[in-house]
Amino acid sequence: MTRLEAVFRDRYGLHPRSAMRLTQAAGAFHSRVSVEGPDGRSFDARSMISLVSAGIRTGDRIAIVTEGEDEADAAEALRQLVEAGVCHPA
Repeated sequence: MTRLEAVFRDRYGLHPRSAMRLTQAAGAFHSRVSVEGPDGRSFDARSMISLVSAGIRTGDRIAIVTEGEDEADAAEALRQLVEAGVCHPA
């Protein structure tokens, strides 16, 4: 299992378009990928609805948790996307 922390930097928070981009990025890997919100709840990174329901806002500290054969690469790819601002850099 790999767990990386990141600060969510999309200026509009985790909205449907940014959730779709995260879902697409997570889908490129074989590992199971989840996102832990600032409240510690875990959300499936391959489910756009799950991600949108997380209520993640700009500046929230989240964790990307991966498990599987390419977990390190998956965690780092999603961390970079989150830190870069997904769709709208802050």
